[in-house]
Amino acid sequence: MGRKKTIRGSERTMILKVLHFFEEEKLHGIAIPISQVEKRVCTATGISRRTLARIKNEEKEVLEKLRLSPQPGTSSEAPTETVKLPTPGKKRKQKKKLEIDDFMICAIKTKIESFYDVYKEVPTLKKILNVVKRDLNFPGQRETLRKIITESLGFKFKKCSKKRDVLIERPEIAAWRARYLRRLKENDDLGPEKKPVIFTDETWVHSHYTVNKCWQSQTVPGIRKNDSAGQRWIIVHAGGETGFVEGADLLYKCKSSKGDYHDEMDTENYTKWLTEKLIPNLPPNSIVVIDNAPYHSKQLNKPPTMAARKQDMQNWLSERNITFDPRMTKAELNYIIIRNRPEKEYLVDKLLEESGHEVLRLPPYQCDLNPIEYIWNLVKQRVADKNVDQSERQIEKLAREAIQSITQDDWKKEINHVDRLRKAYWEKQGLEDARELVINVNDDSDDSDLESHSDFERMSGIEELDSD
Repeated sequence: MGRKKTIRGSERTMILKVLHFFEEEKLHGIAIPISQVEKRVCTATGISRRTLARIKNEEKEVLEKLRLSPQPGTSSEAPTETVKLPTPGKKRKQKKKLEIDDFMICAIKTKIESFYDVYKEVPTLKKILNVVKRDLNFPGQRETLRKIITESLGFKFKKCSKKRDVLIERPEIAAWRARYLRRLKENDDLGPEKKPVIFTDETWVHSHYTVNKCWQSQTVPGIRKNDSAGQRWIIVHAGGETGFVEGADLLYKCKSSKGDYHDEMDTENYTKWLTEKLIPNLPPNSIVVIDNAPYHSKQLNKPPTMAARKQDMQNWLSERNITFDPRMTKAELNYIIIRNRPEKEYLVDKLLEESGHEVLRLPPYQCDLNPIEYIWNLVKQRVADKNVDQSERQIEKLAREAIQSITQDDWKKEINHVDRLRKAYWEKQGLEDARELVINVNDDSDDSDLESHSDFERMSGIEELDSD
């Protein structure tokens, strides 16, 4: 038996109006002739002739659509009683998408950690929101902050021993960070013989990028901030203790003025910059630090996944002389592929290694350990200070001038800041004892997906730690 339809309040009121109309006719006779159909309908339902005419027009449009594209099992001439008119929707003003840059996300992460290290109290969403609004001028609200904390920063709520909810960082991210910190410390310990460390990253600036506050009066209005982001420019660069790498800058105009700048950067563009701008100008035998953006992580020997055709999965196994039964399902073939998957080889890593450089990948959600993120903040501040006219003709010139204004001292200041963060992480995680780290990683049982867990092990170097 089908579920009973709920008659809403407005429908019930309409039914009562029609009922009272017929009761009046029963008592006093037909006051409105039957031939005056529309007048009788308006009187019975309490609607105006204009509203009735609009409803009739809507009915004609629906019937016309049904005649042009009849539904399966129905005739092209749909009976009037089967026509269902849509409810007119309110025109809601779409909310403007709030754009939060990488620097703000890193600053939020630092504030969360300060609750444990500085304030010595458990952070809650409300407390974090108050702090980031006060100290960082965070433009979002509670839900935006929650998404940043859980989706961008990788935090999650997890029960602690005293059954209180606190923000706990995922162990696999802590393990990846440990490997990253250990490699940089090994390099620092070499003293004068250490390799130069070069940090790379991309950012953007748009034509209406300007300050949020300025001096103004009734006679001097100051800067008028434009709500539209306007045309965007992507900036790609690299640098280290001696400043930006000379000749490695790339600044170009986006094709679209909407969306994330990552949509405009792809493997082809990044590889071209790498081979034509960065590698020829890198100091010999450098350690190049990059993040894990998709266009940095194109695999050269990527095996097929469950999304591939069964024949492609079988061909991949046959080419490597791996035994399988032709009757196996895709799920069974996928399991064999996972167990025999070779170590990942990335295009970017290979290009740099062939040129005599070492690649070191930042841990996920750890842009606070990348000094160039702070340099980008300086660049954007200097662009905003000069971008009074907010002209597309001027923004590229202002961006280049801002990049050129960054000195070696600016880089050293930000690198020293990151070094202090590295030291704090080092002490907090107790990285002198590698065995303790391995035990903590092996205790994690949250990730039940075999493929994603194996991917992480290869990326983070847990297998190397285990072998020690």
